[in-house]
Amino acid sequence: MARVQPYQFAHTLLPNLAWRRPAAVRRELADPFLARELLRYMWDKAGEEVAPAARVPSRGLRLTWHAVAGRATALFHMPAPQALTEAYFVALVYEEEDDDNLPATEDDELRPRYFLLESTLGLLRATDPTPAPDAGQPTVLSERRGEHHRSFGPGPPGNRPSSGLEFLQAIANILGPMPGAGLPLMRIVR
Repeated sequence: MARVQPYQFAHTLLPNLAWRRPAAVRRELADPFLARELLRYMWDKAGEEVAPAARVPSRGLRLTWHAVAGRATALFHMPAPQALTEAYFVALVYEEEDDDNLPATEDDELRPRYFLLESTLGLLRATDPTPAPDAGQPTVLSERRGEHHRSFGPGPPGNRPSSGLEFLQAIANILGPMPGAGLPLMRIVR
């Protein structure tokens, strides 16, 4: 069973905030100081209803920006999952190329797409019945759109140094290149 705080953060608070104020959240996440403060605040908020002894430290929670299939993408590195449906990574994928293309009013804004790489701890991947010891943990790649949660099936294994980049590549494969962009499917932005 998923721990309340990580689940609330990844499945409720973060998507609701990102969809309610897309342009404002994107600007805040683009500023390293504001992003760090926002993530800390939201993590603490997710744990408010949890008994102090059951709260999960935010160790490992951080944000990096990438270009995925020509789209600005905020990749959230989550604290290590301990149960089913806890996320290794969350990605906010903005369909606009940059802030200049954002709509002028909040009402007209496009919601970012919201992808998760979720833990399926304890389950073996059907394609790999005897994984190597360093194969990583089994995962599922999914997307949230409002109340809908769509699974794309097994994702890249979790708990490996390359898991985040493999997750972004899987998202790039789902999205395909932006029409007319002529950009590679994935480019790392530091």
